[in-house]
Amino acid sequence: MARFTLQPLLKHSQHRMEAAERLLRMLKRKQDEAQRQLEQLHQFQGEYQQRLKQATVAGMGIQQLRDYQGFLAKVQGAIQHQDQEVHLARQHWEAAHKQWLELRQKVKAYETLAARHQAQENRRIEKREQKLTDERAGRQVRGSGDEGDDDKLA
Repeated sequence: MARFTLQPLLKHSQHRMEAAERLLRMLKRKQDEAQRQLEQLHQFQGEYQQRLKQATVAGMGIQQLRDYQGFLAKVQGAIQHQDQEVHLARQHWEAAHKQWLELRQKVKAYETLAARHQAQENRRIEKREQKLTDERAGRQVRGSGDEGDDDKLA
C-alpha cells in the first residue's frame, strides 16, 4: 500500500491546530475573567454611589464629600483601565480564533487529500484482487477444460 506522502504535514497541522485550540480556551478564560472583574467594578461603583446618596441625605461634611468623590474617581479610573483590558483580551481572542480557523481549514484540506488517497488505494487494491480472482478463475476453467479434452482423446 502506497504511503500518503503528506501525512507528516497533516500530523504537524493537527498538532498546531490543537495548540491553537488550547490557546483559544486560555484566552477565552482570560477574557471572561477580565469581563467579570469589570462587572464587579461596576457593581462596586453602583454600591458606593448609593452609599454616597445615603450619606448626602443624612448630611456630611465637605471633606467627607470630597473623599467620596475622590474614591469614586479612582473607581472610575479602574473601570476605564479594566474596560481596556477587556477590549485587549477580546482582540487577543479574536486574533487567536482567526488563526485557529485558518489552521482548521488547512487540516481539513489535508484530511480531504488523505481520504482521497485512501479511496484511491482501496480502488487499486480492489482492482488487483479482482485481477487475481479473474486469473484464478481463468486457470480453473482452463484446467477443467483441459481434463475434459484429455478424456475425449483417449
